[in-house]
Amino acid sequence: MTPPSEVVATKPEEVRLDPRRQEKPLFVCFVFLLAIGCVALFSATSYRSQMEYQDLWTMWAGQFKGYGLGLLFFMVAYSASPRIWIQRSTCMTLAAVLVITLFLTKFTGLGIEKNQARRWLNLGFVVFQPSELAKFVMPAFLIYLTGAWRFQGAAGAPRSSQQLFLMIFAFVVLPLFLIVIQPDVGTTAVVGGLCLIPIVRSLKSSKWLISAFMAIAGLIYLTIYFTQQDRFTEFSERFLSLTHPEEVPQVYAGFQSIGSGGLFGKGLGEGAGKLGYLPSAFNDFIFAVYAEETGFVGVSVVVLLFGVMLWSGRRLWRSLEDPDLSLLAMVITLSITGQAAFNLMVNLALLPTKGIALPFFSHGSTGLAVFMGMTGVLRSEEHTSELQSHSDLVCRLLLEKK
Repeated sequence: MTPPSEVVATKPEEVRLDPRRQEKPLFVCFVFLLAIGCVALFSATSYRSQMEYQDLWTMWAGQFKGYGLGLLFFMVAYSASPRIWIQRSTCMTLAAVLVITLFLTKFTGLGIEKNQARRWLNLGFVVFQPSELAKFVMPAFLIYLTGAWRFQGAAGAPRSSQQLFLMIFAFVVLPLFLIVIQPDVGTTAVVGGLCLIPIVRSLKSSKWLISAFMAIAGLIYLTIYFTQQDRFTEFSERFLSLTHPEEVPQVYAGFQSIGSGGLFGKGLGEGAGKLGYLPSAFNDFIFAVYAEETGFVGVSVVVLLFGVMLWSGRRLWRSLEDPDLSLLAMVITLSITGQAAFNLMVNLALLPTKGIALPFFSHGSTGLAVFMGMTGVLRSEEHTSELQSHSDLVCRLLLEKK
């Protein structure tokens, strides 16, 4: 029996969650979303594949490159400690690869142009979209920067918050600039939002945060205006979907598909929207095709799965004692569920249309592989209980030496 002197009263909110208990619901949601997305993608690509390749399976089979690469990313991330992704050597290597590949995509013949945009890089043995890597690499790099400099006396620490601000600002601007001139405004907005999470952790003063946000937003706006004036007008018109969705063809077609699904849908493969009526039926508007074929019930299942993933991810990042690992789990969770919410809101005319794919559903091997790898990082958090207090230990040792 515990002596009275050793009994410590603990408030319910002070009890730390067990990170191992969040692993199962995260994995279950991931598996179900991947399976449902795989079936939905076949249905959404079948008509287009038949028209272009005279075969129902060609486009869907091409996505299996993404499934294979994603499985490899998942296993590597699952087997490795999540701390490796926010260490100096890994972060510097990934950041350098990201900048180089983005530069090659835009300014060399290795870049592939589709629909007036150069977003794909052809290296001969593989074709991929470097901007998708930025959704993980840039926030992880910023977590490393702000984590390493959080303690006074750490090697390479800046002497002032202004110096830290300038270094972070320089890293954020270059990749975002290379992405926005592809052009890819949607990915720029998503990556920029994810980068704000670790920046908020580092920059305590609100004036620096406001200055950074306004400066980056202003630079992106000027870049779009002076380099893409023909697309600037088109981009502005897309905001009509918020007030007059009937004047935006793809949104109106999406409405018709979603509304015709009813309670139980028309049945898998029976949707009409994908038969040339709905643009980007296998990518940006795959949710509309899925809603038409599975109805309110199918939509509720997918929304519930993403919701449970967000809920479990939140409990995971709250359960981790290491602030760097907690922030990494937060960024990954919000990257997956936030992009899913963005895509659904575009389909429902709650946000302007801008090429944001639905994770685990939309066609695109690079995005699928990156999201599967990020899920693997979340799963690996359960293996790092011995590292949860690592950063606090480093802090104490540095202060003692000082």
